[in-house]
Amino acid sequence: MVWRSQPIAILLLLLVITACLQAQEKASPKIPAEATRDPITTSRRNAIVKAIEKVAPSVVGVTTTTVEEYQVRYPHPFWEYFYYPGVLQEKRPSIGSGFVIREDGYILTNHHVVEGAQEITVTFADGRSFNVEDVRKDVMVDRQMDLAVIRINARDLPVVELGDPEDVIIGEWAIALGNPFGLLIEDPKPTVTVGVISAVNRNFRLEQNEGGHIYQDMIQTDASINPGNSGGPLVNSIGQVIGTNTFILSKSGGSLGIGFAIPIHRAAEVARKLIEGGSQEFWTGFWLHANLTPWLAHALGLASSSGALITRVEDNSPASRAKLSPGDLVIRVNSRRVRSDEDVAEAFRNGRVGEVFTVQILRGRRQFDTRLVLEQAPLNQ
Repeated sequence: MVWRSQPIAILLLLLVITACLQAQEKASPKIPAEATRDPITTSRRNAIVKAIEKVAPSVVGVTTTTVEEYQVRYPHPFWEYFYYPGVLQEKRPSIGSGFVIREDGYILTNHHVVEGAQEITVTFADGRSFNVEDVRKDVMVDRQMDLAVIRINARDLPVVELGDPEDVIIGEWAIALGNPFGLLIEDPKPTVTVGVISAVNRNFRLEQNEGGHIYQDMIQTDASINPGNSGGPLVNSIGQVIGTNTFILSKSGGSLGIGFAIPIHRAAEVARKLIEGGSQEFWTGFWLHANLTPWLAHALGLASSSGALITRVEDNSPASRAKLSPGDLVIRVNSRRVRSDEDVAEAFRNGRVGEVFTVQILRGRRQFDTRLVLEQAPLNQ
């Protein structure tokens, strides 16, 4: 009798165990399949990837064409030793980057990207291309700040989100987007380089043969800014644009991890003024000495060496009408204290044609104020 009851007992035990396992499975939450994957796999879609996906649709490639003219001598078709002069024109393509700042067709880039261009084409990551209809009318530039706004005939464009200039952190992720291979590969999507914010508030002033641009409070990054990246956005890890990629410091021409971007609050303010008033290259009509030493100030009979020394005043210029003279020392522009020529350039940086500036001058030991009215720059300036 005992022998016959054992199979029944075993069967009942199995039924009890099965029922317990089913109840436990119902009570336990279901774990998503992706949660059971390798942690490295699940971490691939990180903050940097999401930031790039957010900004990339607003990044454009800017292709320009300039025309170079050369004086040449053509051989005479009949007389072997005679030549006649001629002009040879050569079209030169160039590339740069930019990003959408207004949905109705306004794109921010660098001045040096569009400088001298006679034809400009803007290409989006989705392959759409727009030709600038009238370069003289639809491209607005601020030469000193090295910024430009391009207007294209388009609507409902994806606009970037601008970051807070006071919230840039040294050491945080920095992402540079741009189009360095626009003429080499048939892929309009922007490329990406990643680094960190290396420093802030860097100041530069390039020589005239390098463009003569004035850069104030620049953001330094080690994210590679390659040729063609100029004008593209520098982005933080939450997809906000914090700067406009502009130039690198390099002995070889390649990236050494020292790149600079114009802070977006400065770039956006310049863009706003350009859109509202167009390109207005103003003219002051005076030239400054780059480095006034105490010895030179004493030799000129000046009571101080703190300021910017005027070395030349153009005839029939705003400076001449303001009664400025070579040897004057600029010590204040409006409310801004002047210690060097860079302070003067910064004081006039956002000036507009017709705007009046109060310039405080030290002439010998006499100090006085004069009013200088900015005028439209002549073509030869």
